[in-house]
Amino acid sequence: MSRKALKALAVLVALAFMSGPALAANNATSTTTGIGNTSTIDQSGDGQTADVTQNGDSNNSEIDQSVLDNTATVQQLSDSSVSIVTQSGNVTGGNTADVLQFATDVSTIDQSGDSNAATVLQDISNSSSVDQSGDGNTAFVGQVGNPDPPANFANVSIIDQSGNDNSAIVRQDDFNNSNVNQTGNGNSATVDQIGFVGFDFNGSDVQQSGDDNTADVDQSGDLNNSQVDQSGDNNLASVSQSGTNNLSTVDQFGPGNSANVDQSGFFNESTVRQEDNNSAVVNQSGVSNSSTILQDGSTPNGFSTGNAANVNQSGEWNISNVVQDDFNSASVDQSGMGTAVDPNTVDITQFNDGDVATATQLIGAGNSIVIEQEQCCSSSFPTGTDNFAHAVQAGDNNTTTITQLRDNPPIGPGPGPQPN
Repeated sequence: MSRKALKALAVLVALAFMSGPALAANNATSTTTGIGNTSTIDQSGDGQTADVTQNGDSNNSEIDQSVLDNTATVQQLSDSSVSIVTQSGNVTGGNTADVLQFATDVSTIDQSGDSNAATVLQDISNSSSVDQSGDGNTAFVGQVGNPDPPANFANVSIIDQSGNDNSAIVRQDDFNNSNVNQTGNGNSATVDQIGFVGFDFNGSDVQQSGDDNTADVDQSGDLNNSQVDQSGDNNLASVSQSGTNNLSTVDQFGPGNSANVDQSGFFNESTVRQEDNNSAVVNQSGVSNSSTILQDGSTPNGFSTGNAANVNQSGEWNISNVVQDDFNSASVDQSGMGTAVDPNTVDITQFNDGDVATATQLIGAGNSIVIEQEQCCSSSFPTGTDNFAHAVQAGDNNTTTITQLRDNPPIGPGPGPQPN
C-alpha cells in the first residue's frame, strides 16, 4: 500500500474515532394525529433521545431504552392513552422520562441506574406507576386539578423507589389513592391530595425503610385515610388532615423519630406508635376525636426512654390514650365539651421511673382522667419512683384517678427495721 493510501486510511480512522459519540447518540421522533395511533421505539446505545407526540383517539406508546444517558418524552393529548417507558442506565447514567397525558390515561415508567428522574402529569381517570432503582432518583406525579367535578377522578399513583437520595412527590385530586414505597437512605415522600370540592375519597400509604426518611402527607376533603410506616433512624412524619371522618396512623421505629398529626373536622382518629427518644404531637378539632400514642417499646414492658407526647383536643367527646415507658412526658389538653353520656376521657399509663403526666379538662361534665404510674418489674426496693402527675378539671361530676405504685414487688422483707 502506498504512503498516500496509508495516510488517507489514517485520516479515516481518526475521523471514525472522533465521530464515535455522535454515531452512538440515537434520536427517534414520532408524531401522529388521528385515530388508533400506536408508536414503539426501541433504542440501544449511549445518549438516546426519543420524542413521541400523539394527538387523537386510542393512543399507545412504548419506548424501550438501554444503557446510559437516555431521555424519553411522551405527549398524549385526549382520549384513551397508554404510555410505557423502560430505561436502563448504570454507573454514570442519567435517565429522564417525561409523560404528559389527557383523558383516560395509564402511564408506567421503569428506570434502573443512577440519577434517574421521572415526571408524569395526567388528567381524568388516571393511573401512574413509577419504579426506580439506583441513586438520586426523583419521581413527580401530578394528575392535575379538578376545577369542575367530576372532570378529574379515580386517580391512582404508585411510586416504588430503591436506592439512596430518593424523592417522590404525588399530587392528586378526586377519588385519589397514592402508595409510595421507598428503601434506602435520605428518602423523602410528599403526598398532597389537594382541596376538597367533591367526590374526594383520598387515601395515602407511605412506607419508608432506611436512614433520614421524611414523609409529609397533606389531605383536605372527605373520608381521608393516611398511614405512614417508617423504619430507621431520624425519621420525620407529618400528617395534616382537614375534613370529615379522617384517620391517620403513624408507625415509627428507631431513635430520634418525630410525628406531627394535625386533624380538623368530625370523627377524626389518630394512632402513633414510636420507640426511643421520639416526639409525638397530635392536634384534633371536631367531634368524637380519638388519639392513641404508644411509646412503650416493641414488646410488653419493653424498653423505650426519653419520649414526649403532646395531645391537644378542642372538639367534643374526645378520647386520649397515652402509654409510655421510662423517663417520658405526656401532656393532654382537652378543651371541648363533654357530657355525662359522652364524656371526654384521658388515660395515661407510664411504666418505670422519671415519668411526668399532665392532663387538663376545662369544660363539660362527667369527664374522666386516669393516670397510672408505676415501676415495672423491679428486682430491688427503690427509695422512690420520681414520677409526677398533675390533673386539672372544671365542671360537674368529673372524676380523676391517679395511681402511683410499684408493680410486681419482690417477695421478702423490705427496707427498714426488720423483726428479730
